[in-house]
Amino acid sequence: MYSLFPNISAMYSREVFMDFDPASVSKINEKKFVAPGSIANSLLSEQKLRAVLENARQIVKIADEFGSFDKYCWGFLNHKPIASKFRYPRQVPVKSPKADTISKDMVRRGFRGVGPTVIYSFMQAAGLTNDHLVSCFRFKECDALPTPCMSGTDMVNAAAELETDERRTENLSGKMTAEADLPMVIDTLTIS
Repeated sequence: MYSLFPNISAMYSREVFMDFDPASVSKINEKKFVAPGSIANSLLSEQKLRAVLENARQIVKIADEFGSFDKYCWGFLNHKPIASKFRYPRQVPVKSPKADTISKDMVRRGFRGVGPTVIYSFMQAAGLTNDHLVSCFRFKECDALPTPCMSGTDMVNAAAELETDERRTENLSGKMTAEADLPMVIDTLTIS
């Protein structure tokens, strides 16, 4: 029934999962939550519901240990997003060594359903990695955004690095254009 009416499903999901607040979800009574006939049970399987509750509990533990789940995630990347600079869609991977590292740490901490592919998708959605193609209008916008965990000094350094990268890119593209024109000049000289 819910798949026919996605807005109703989304509305119930937000209500059942308490606006997706991990602290609130971690306090849900598991027996009521996974009981047959509950709204939650009609949205997800019992196994997935138990995983949601356990993952919410683990997020709360991480927030207590690191200050926030945000700081935990960015800590794996030294608080700087990965800019992949892919030119073609076929180059974008489904997982990465960094996602594998994060996944293993999360599994060790008790998370469920957090394989490297799932974590890599999370990294893309959360802005931990910028997998927009370099030709995409969002690539530069996402590359220029400061991360939430950066200090003022880090933001200034990131802005300076971005400027340097842009100058380097302009120089390289000018050089590549000149090199691309060189064979045409040689052909013109040999024909004359």
